[in-house]
This record gives sequence, C-alpha cells and structure tokens, in this order.
Amino acid sequence: MALDSAKTVAMADILIRACFFLLMVILGYAVKKAGILSEEDGVALSRVVLNITLPAAILVSFRTFVFDWSYMLIPLIAFAVNWLMLLTGWALTRRRGTDDRIFYMLELPAYNIGNFTLPFVSSFLGATGVVASCLFDMGNAPMCLGLNFTMTAMMIGRTPDRSVARAVLSVFKKPSFTVYVIMLILAAFSLSLPDIVFDFAGMISPANAPMAMVMIGLMLEIRMDRTKLKDALSVNAIRLALAAAIAVLFFALAPFSYEVKKAVAITAFAPISSASPAFVAALKGDVELVGFASTISIIVSLILMPLMIVFL
Repeated sequence: MALDSAKTVAMADILIRACFFLLMVILGYAVKKAGILSEEDGVALSRVVLNITLPAAILVSFRTFVFDWSYMLIPLIAFAVNWLMLLTGWALTRRRGTDDRIFYMLELPAYNIGNFTLPFVSSFLGATGVVASCLFDMGNAPMCLGLNFTMTAMMIGRTPDRSVARAVLSVFKKPSFTVYVIMLILAAFSLSLPDIVFDFAGMISPANAPMAMVMIGLMLEIRMDRTKLKDALSVNAIRLALAAAIAVLFFALAPFSYEVKKAVAITAFAPISSASPAFVAALKGDVELVGFASTISIIVSLILMPLMIVFL
C-alpha cells in the first residue's frame, strides 16, 4: 500500500512538472502574440540553447556515464530508421509531383531531438535518459542536418549543393553533436574531464529546459490551412506509427536497462526536425506546408511525451 502511494505521488509530481513545461511553451507563444517578443527573438534564443545551454546539459549528463559497446546499437537504429523513412517518402510519391516528393522525403525522416526532446528527457529521466537520447541523435543528426537533403536533391534530379561527405561532416558544426562524440570517446577510454568543467557546466545546464520551452513557444505558429491538412496529417500519422513500432520493439528486444529503453521510446516520438523548412526552401518546395506539418508535430509531441514519461 505504501509503495502504491509513493508511486502515485511520483506520477502526480511528473504530471505537474510536465504541465509546467507546457505552460512555458504557452508563455512563449503568448508573449509573441502580445508583441512583447517576436519569432526573431525565438531564433536568437535557439542559438543560446543550441550553442550554450544544451551542450552544458549534455556534458553534465556524461559525468557518470560508463561506456558499453552495446550502446552503439542505438545510433545505428536511428540511422537505419531515417533511411527507412526517406525511402518510404520516395515510394509514396512515385506518381506525384516534385513538391510532394520534397515534402514527404524531408518531413518523414529526421527528429528534433536537441532543442525539443532533450529538455524533456533531462528534466524527467536524468543522466541515463539524456545519454540514451544523445546516442539516438548521433544516428539522427547526420541525416537531418545534411544527408536527407542531399539524397532528396539527387532523387528529384537536382544537383545538391553539398557532397555526401560534406553533408556528414556538417554535423560537427552542431556543438551538441561534437560534445556527444568527445564525451563518448573519453568514456570509451575510461577518461574524464576535470571536475571543474562539470561543475561549471552544472551551473548553466538548469537553464536549458525553460529556455528551450519558451523558444518553442516563440517559434510556434498555429495556422490551419484545410487544403494542406491531408498531407500534413499523413506525414504525422506515418511518423507516429513508426515511433510506436520502435518503442514496442525496443522494449521487447533491446538488451538495455529500463531507463535506456524508456528514453529511446520517448525520443522516437520527437517532432519533425527544425532543419527541414530550410532544406525544403532550398529545393523550392512548399515551405508553408512544412511549417503546418511541423506545428502539428510539435503539438502532438507536447501532448504525448509527458504522458509517456508518466505511464511507461
């Protein structure tokens, strides 16, 4: 009886904190609509999150990480999933126009993990969850930051503005990815950074979650275009079906702890990559449709992720 009571209290605490996260997003959206801040402020805030607070949060999470080669299965799964969705987008649009092919091939794969999923995971699942999400992003980042775009350009008969090698290497422009790699290499050789580095990062990392949520609110734009609703819903439905399959299979088959399985399952429900609109624009696709689909994706993730954290 005491155990059940403690579990109920813990679940209630998680729900309350999840509601606070949603309120931060609503706050960001509200101050934008009130004219206090703008979407451009959200872009500036995203630079702070992606270049300062997120790398600090990742660094802190690796402080107690013990490397195991079996963990490298996680980025391989993420990489394979991206390819599966890229090819699914190609197959679904064989008899459709170029705009549709660009949309499906760039919206189906790739996940917004850095500035959306990690704040949730770090606040609710702790260091183990963050490392698991980081490992998933290691397989996701090369695809969402370059390879998906390069392969889509080639498949629609256009010359990409970057080679495959440049697309892969472009992920190292992302500070968080560089931190993943450095910390994994150090852990693989049983090395560690001085405590003062972790202590300094520990002062910065608590700001990551609230800043990321407010940033999402500032960049959120709710527009309901009925003519584009079918394609936007189709992309999100396919992504959700795949995420559910990943979660079920990972829990059933993966040789990891419950905390790692839970983190990967939640990460699979991350929204559409924030890099997608820029790539669609570069290929002269339907940017408005991308924004609409991404907004739906963010709203769905904002609802599902806290529920998964509570009930998984």
